[in-house]
Amino acid sequence: MIIARGTPGFSGADLANLVNVTALKAATDGAKAVSMADLEHAKDKITMGSERKSAVIPEESRKLTAYHKGGHALVAVHTDGALPVHKATIVPRVMQKLGTWSGAWAPGRTTPFTTLSSQLFFFSSSHTSKSRKQMLADLDVCMGGRVAEELIFGENEVTSGASSDLQQATNLARVMVTKYGMGKQGGFVTHNYDDNGKSMNTETRLQIENEVKELLETAYANAKAILISHSKEHHVLANALLEHETLTGSQINAILAEVNWQQTQQQQQIVATQNKSQSSAIPPSMPNPAAAAAAAAAAKSKGIVAVGS
Repeated sequence: MIIARGTPGFSGADLANLVNVTALKAATDGAKAVSMADLEHAKDKITMGSERKSAVIPEESRKLTAYHKGGHALVAVHTDGALPVHKATIVPRVMQKLGTWSGAWAPGRTTPFTTLSSQLFFFSSSHTSKSRKQMLADLDVCMGGRVAEELIFGENEVTSGASSDLQQATNLARVMVTKYGMGKQGGFVTHNYDDNGKSMNTETRLQIENEVKELLETAYANAKAILISHSKEHHVLANALLEHETLTGSQINAILAEVNWQQTQQQQQIVATQNKSQSSAIPPSMPNPAAAAAAAAAAKSKGIVAVGS
């Protein structure tokens, strides 16, 4: 089912190639039969390129990539309408046609999931259209990597690694405004922006770009709020990526659940400690029989009778 959802648009030749690559992987590993892991390996190799585990990557670059990918995944997990995370990896891949480091798909490939620097998100079902909520969630997830770099390493240390994310977010926001009638000011009018707006008048183009900018700034703010409020999860997830290099969606969810459980336990311990210290600091008041008798005698001499006497 996962492989079928991950390969729509594949021709018969594409599927045959997928099976051949799968068989080669299983044979190389000395397996007697192919497994789902072999099929996943073949699918990723065909659609994203070969892994380059032998590449020597500086530790600082690995750390930055881990936080970048962790930012995407964490924003997706905590954003309503976002696609479920299928896999996150910091292993670099190289496209044979392009010959450059790439986390993007080969040109012209129709895929059922978006890729954000090798971050994979499957559609939960066969989607023929997407809602505005889902598109806004996509914008938030796109911003997760850039925001993560900024929060962890500082504004002056952000890299060019988010360029494809920003391009994807910009294109999506522009299509929302010009094609889908999802802008606040443009109304339900569609515009031809294939020529980068050169055929439009200046006022219309400026209005569109302002709306696109507003959508992107809102997505940036949403991603930043999520990563700040879930900073503990971000650090743990990035460290897990550094250790294992590749995590499945279920593994990511398990890691985040463990972090949340630990935080809940710590908060309960803090509350219990505070309650205990408060109860010990204020001893209960003890009645003084002598003082009570003296007060009663004074009241009686003044003609005051205590209630209940």
